Parts: sequence; C-alpha cells; structure tokens
Amino acid sequence: MRQQIVLVSEGRMEEIIIVGIATVPHQRLNEYFHDNPRMHEVTDPPFAGEQYEAFIIEEVMPYMNATFRTLQGPEYTAMMGSSAGGIVTYNIGFRRPEIFGSIAVMSPFFVKTEFDTEGQLQEYPFYQRYGTHPNLRIWLDMGGAEGVFMEKYARVEAERLIHDGFVPGEDLMLFLDPGAGHSQRDWAGRAQAPLLYFFGHIGEPASIQLHGDSVVGINGPLKQLNPVITYTSGFVQTLMNGTFHVEDPDVLRVWPDGSITPRALGSTRMFLQYGGLTADKEMRVVDEMPEFVKVTVQVKVPPSTPPYPSIYAGFELPYCGEGLYRGSAMIPHGLTFAFKVSRGFGLHEKIGTSGLNRRSFTASSEIDLFYEVEDWDV
Repeated sequence: MRQQIVLVSEGRMEEIIIVGIATVPHQRLNEYFHDNPRMHEVTDPPFAGEQYEAFIIEEVMPYMNATFRTLQGPEYTAMMGSSAGGIVTYNIGFRRPEIFGSIAVMSPFFVKTEFDTEGQLQEYPFYQRYGTHPNLRIWLDMGGAEGVFMEKYARVEAERLIHDGFVPGEDLMLFLDPGAGHSQRDWAGRAQAPLLYFFGHIGEPASIQLHGDSVVGINGPLKQLNPVITYTSGFVQTLMNGTFHVEDPDVLRVWPDGSITPRALGSTRMFLQYGGLTADKEMRVVDEMPEFVKVTVQVKVPPSTPPYPSIYAGFELPYCGEGLYRGSAMIPHGLTFAFKVSRGFGLHEKIGTSGLNRRSFTASSEIDLFYEVEDWDV
C-alpha cells in the first residue's frame, strides 16, 4: 500500500484501488487450486478454485463497483497473487480475460517438489496450461533464493507463453529477482514493478546487470545468465532475448536466452548490449561440475517445542529425538535457499535483533549445516 501511495504521489502511476482478500491458512491451497487431472496426482480434493473465482467476479467486484467510483473493463482491472495465489491468478486470468486484462503471477506454485527417502529431488508439474493467447498482459516472476521454487519453472513457462504468441517486453514481462526468497517481504519488495507495468509509466532503461554463476563445467548442469534491466521509474525486468558477444568464442558461447554452452577450458569475458547500455562478466570454464550436491541440515529447537514429526529448514527435516531435527538432500548445484526455520505455514522461528532476518545457503559444494532456533513467533 505504501508503494502505491509513493508511485501515485510521484506521478509514476495512476490512482488505483487495491482490494486485498483474506485467506484461511488451512483452506488456502484448496481455495487457490482449480480442478484438473494433474492436480489429483499431487494433492487431495476438494479443489475450490472455481468457487473462489466466482466469489471474486460475482460478489467482490460488484460490491466494489457499486460502492466506489471504479473504471470498469479488463483494461482497468488486474489481479496479483504469489505462491499458491500465483497459480489461482494464472488460472483466472486465462479463464476470464474479459474481466482481468492484466495478471501478476509472482513465485507461482506450478511444480510440487519433494525429496524421496534417498534424498533425490522429485518434481511434479501440476498446473494446467491453456496454450492460448488472449488479450492479456502477464507479469511473471521468481526469486533467485527460493530454493525448490526454482527460477527454471518461471523461465520454462515464459518460453511456453512466447510459443503461444506472447511478446516479451509487450504483453509479457519476466523478472528473476536475484537473492529474493519465497516470502511476503520479498514479494512486497518488487510489487511496484507489476503495478508500474499495468497502471504506470515504466520510463526508460537506466542500467543493466548480469547475474548468474561465473563458473561453468564442460560436464555438468546447464547454466543460464539473468540480465536484469532497471528503468528510470524503478521498474525491472529480465531480458529474455539478448545479443551477447564473447571475447574468446572458443571457450564458450552464450545464446540469446542467456544459456551458456562451454566449449573449452579457460577464461573469457562476455558482453551484453541493450540500447545504449552495456554489461560484462568474466566467465571461467572448468572440466566438470556436479549436477547435485549433498546438503545436510540439523536444527535444534527450544525444549518447549512440541515434538512435530518434521520441520522445514530449506527442505523437510524429520525429528530425530531430544529436540533435534536432521535431514539430507541432493540439491541442484548452485541453488540458493533463503528462509526461516518453520513448523508449517505461518509458524516460523523468531530471529533476534542481530541484523539477521533469515537463514541462507547456496548448494555450491557438499555442506553440513547446524541451526539453533531461539524461539518461535506467536
């Protein structure tokens, strides 16, 4: 809300009305999930997405239109949601583009992930794709430190939307937010970007920066750069189709989508030019990098903590007795997690005033981590 006031007062955005809809934690997923065959493969019904959609369109919107001086029509109406709220926003946008002309799909819960008993990552995409190109503007994002809510899921969907006819920079904007986790704080930190896209003036490109790993392996996982453009208004986006130049093309090649193909051992510098802006990055090619690295996490909780079967510290940790939780997982190389230790939705640890507001680690090599929870938020 504060961002809206600032954007309007500075003339960067039109006046808008924001409607926030409360959610009940234990009903949240059911309310936000539309029914489709793949949904039944990952979770149990009932799925109330259709009822939630009807509630917004048939009850909330008529009330707002009758009570306030609203501009009506899809060009004046947008919907925004994060995580599971991102998937319901995606579905409603494609199902009802005559109502919503713009949607912001933030850190969408498109893929269920879990680690099996051997610590191997299993991925289950469960969202419904529509394969259509309605008159709809889409903002799609993901944070770079969301753990198993991986950037690649947003990239893949963006590529599919382009195949459906959406045009990057016009009716499709992608932003991969470097260092951002999966939390309300992170979503609030970038909410002004879709607001500017839908209702404001994004201004002109002011700077460009290349994010991503600087080391790639001839044998190993695919690495992809994240070119972030910042505009004079504060708007940001990830460039999806760039022209890269490599000083020594015998060492590596960079494709327009930022994918890197290593060719030979060595180092080189690569450049990206966008309009009058230029960014560069030193890159090194090594022989081999692991696809996955083993990460072990142990957490000690306060004696007053009830013995939950498991807690979460980046991934699920089973209880092993005497106030300790411990687990191991094979994490995709380079994946970053920023989190608070959690006993479930909204039940997070209370972190002191030392300046630390969350934990974080990056799976760059095999690591063994220990965290101690001082207290729980109530």
